[in-house]
Amino acid sequence: MDLGVYANYPLPTSISTAFGAQTAQELADQWGAQGTLTPALAREAEASYVAYRSGNTGPARAFLKDRLALSDSTIDDALTKLRAL
Repeated sequence: MDLGVYANYPLPTSISTAFGAQTAQELADQWGAQGTLTPALAREAEASYVAYRSGNTGPARAFLKDRLALSDSTIDDALTKLRAL
């Protein structure tokens, strides 16, 4: 995934520790995320994360699968790790 100027964004310590990645680009590469970060995609990511934190995992799962092309096993692992944070 092309994260543009956000590629070197340092991840918060809890995320870095949980996923073993230091930057946003490392995490995107680890997950095998596809596409290019755009303002619209960033807004969609934020909305799905807010829904996830409110207890609705559907939007996050759909975003990760449909927009970033992550595998089901990667999505399951990511959501499990996020739940623990």
